[in-house]
Amino acid sequence: MYTLTKVTLSFITILFLILPTQLNAQQSDFEIIQDFRTGYSELLNKVENAVSTEDLTEIREEISSFEAQFESHASLINGAIYPDTFDGLLQGLESSFNTTNSNISVIEQLNSRVDVLVNEMDLFRNRISDMNQEMVTLEERIAQSSANESRQAALIRQYRLNIDQRDVFVSDFLEELVERYQNMDSSARSEISDASERLQDNPIEILKTILAEYVQLANSEISLDLSDYVSMRAQHGYFSGVWDRIGTRLAETFEPEGPVVAEQEVDDLLSAWQAAIDNNLWETLATSFSENDIELEPFSSSTEFNTALNSYVDSSYETSLESNREEDYQKFLNFNSFWNNTVKADWGELLTAGNVLTYSEISAIDIKLNNWGEASSPTSNLMFILLIVSIAVIVGLVVLLVTKKS
Repeated sequence: MYTLTKVTLSFITILFLILPTQLNAQQSDFEIIQDFRTGYSELLNKVENAVSTEDLTEIREEISSFEAQFESHASLINGAIYPDTFDGLLQGLESSFNTTNSNISVIEQLNSRVDVLVNEMDLFRNRISDMNQEMVTLEERIAQSSANESRQAALIRQYRLNIDQRDVFVSDFLEELVERYQNMDSSARSEISDASERLQDNPIEILKTILAEYVQLANSEISLDLSDYVSMRAQHGYFSGVWDRIGTRLAETFEPEGPVVAEQEVDDLLSAWQAAIDNNLWETLATSFSENDIELEPFSSSTEFNTALNSYVDSSYETSLESNREEDYQKFLNFNSFWNNTVKADWGELLTAGNVLTYSEISAIDIKLNNWGEASSPTSNLMFILLIVSIAVIVGLVVLLVTKKS
């Protein structure tokens, strides 16, 4: 009895010594698995909520430490998370990290592009504002110097130079817009649209401001000459071409809530600008021909202008064929000189760029001028004089013979 009791107590003692060790081991395995699951969830949440490359740099270090911490317990973890595996979860975490990293890179690139666009818009707006102020100042000085013709002429030359500089600046801006948005896909435009609220003035608003100022410039009472208005029409043609190429994309990008309305507003301003230019252009063009003794039929469009030119040359050619007078030849010389030395030499490129005349229409007038020149050239009187002399000699000889016979 004593022996059995002693053995029993010994067994119980050994059991109590072993049991805590087993319980501690089981508790340690449980904690490892719990720590793994908790750590994995926290890392996955950090990856999904990261907003910068700096965040991802820190998370990358934490993932490396996490993997090193639990790598020796992979078998234990595999058994606890079956059918998932330790390596599989880490690969999933890596994949999520790479996706987030890619998204953040795109966002940061977009932010950088928007920052550049913001700076460009600010610089452009400020430069346009400076140019506007310069033009207002020049207009005031021109008005004040009306009594001094030489000073006024100098100010008007400066005013025209300001217009030329403005056109170059605006053209460069339009070229940048074309380069940036002509081939941009819809997803990129959508991303820029989401970030465009950071812009104080988006490109659509700036273009509308420029057009409104161009309309005002075309209606200005400052005395401009034909080359100025033809240049304006050329600039209008260039502006319209750019808008046709990228207008829809710009409207969808920067006015996503009302792209059709925004596009129509720009179209209306372009129409108003062309009307303001043409009101001055056709009148100035007709006056220029009239001041050079060339009276064309009335015209108010490119088609009518071309018709008036052809009508003038055709009728003059017919008149020269019928009469061949000296004044007809002088009329030809006058038109030919003005056409070649002024219209073609000084205005040619602007007329074609501004869609006033095409190259083929100019060539057609040149051909008709050659025919007119030949028809109007005075016919030589030498043969007629020789014929008269010959007849006179013959008559004289006949009279002499008759006299002798008598």
